[in-house]
Amino acid sequence: MGAFLDKPKTDKTNVHGEGNGIKYGMSSMQGWRICMEDSHIAEAIMSQSSPYKDWSFFAVFDGHAGHHIANRASSQLLEHLITSDEFRQMTKALEENNGTLTDSTLKLLETGIKKGFLSFDEISKSSEINKSGCTAVCAIVTPTHIIIGNLGDSRAVVAGKNDVFGTEDHKPYLEKERKRIEDAGGSVMIQRINGSLAVSRAFGDYEYKDDPRLPADQQLVSPEPDVYIMKRNIENDEFMVVACDGIYDVMSNEELADFVRDRLVVHDDLREVCDDVLDECLTKGSRDNMTMVVVCFPAAPPVNVHRKEAEEAWVAQVKTVINQFLDDTVAAEDFKKEEDMVTLKSVLDKVTAKGLLPTDLRVPTHTVTTLAQKILTQRDIKHV
Repeated sequence: MGAFLDKPKTDKTNVHGEGNGIKYGMSSMQGWRICMEDSHIAEAIMSQSSPYKDWSFFAVFDGHAGHHIANRASSQLLEHLITSDEFRQMTKALEENNGTLTDSTLKLLETGIKKGFLSFDEISKSSEINKSGCTAVCAIVTPTHIIIGNLGDSRAVVAGKNDVFGTEDHKPYLEKERKRIEDAGGSVMIQRINGSLAVSRAFGDYEYKDDPRLPADQQLVSPEPDVYIMKRNIENDEFMVVACDGIYDVMSNEELADFVRDRLVVHDDLREVCDDVLDECLTKGSRDNMTMVVVCFPAAPPVNVHRKEAEEAWVAQVKTVINQFLDDTVAAEDFKKEEDMVTLKSVLDKVTAKGLLPTDLRVPTHTVTTLAQKILTQRDIKHV
């Protein structure tokens, strides 16, 4: 079986919330992997103290070779950021200028994020006994800015009405990453560090950070993030996605933005939007754990009542056809043995024969398959 299961685990963990004028939803799924190594943070209100009560914080951590560092990051990284000297200096400066982020306070914020990442990685090293690592992408949303810290190949995407922004992955074969790796005595083979690790920046992975002559940001694997600072555009900014590479393995930034935008007009629950993305990525062939947070800003597209009702009516029809087919199949005389199973293909063929494929609706390709799998599981019918 190796690193993969015989069947994907499609049960999802969800959270949602709102605050500071934004709404968010989160979904995570183990998928084909033998264990779940992702973790996350979603705080619509970053902290109860000023200025953070007006800020929001979201992060996704994608673990590899274990979940230890990813779980630790989700519980400790935010505290490392807030307690850095730069964040304390920034807090004092903001108190003196009515909370306005200036060039100087933004610089403190950028430096604080970088030092907070480095501090977290160093402290974790002293207590770390396994070889796990994790990528990290975090986003701070203030009333005026979006600040993103990225480490590895998880990614944040900010979608506006007229543009899509995405963070840059840290891959060993990129020129600036390759140079650091080679300067540290390593090599890049088959697009991996020493032919093994597929990301060039991460928390953990301490066997790649053991040269005592080099500072942390010059090791084979660096824990220093890239930091992106963007001014918010209230009229243009629609939503932001913070997600692991299990999503981006099968969707480009633009494809993801288009898909999310299309789902927002039929779902008023952001958890369902995230679920749709994960199921679509599974259908497209993603074999990884998947975790995604979607954050909606005031300019996000509203629900289209007519499309929502049309899709709900179509889903109800499909469910009726599937349940009737299963009732007939299970009741049949030749379906009595313990080893008898329904094939998923036979269920899908029945839906197709009834002419219920969504030709006139912009329904995701995974929808019929996902509905069939859920109904089979709910009815405790063995299937292949």
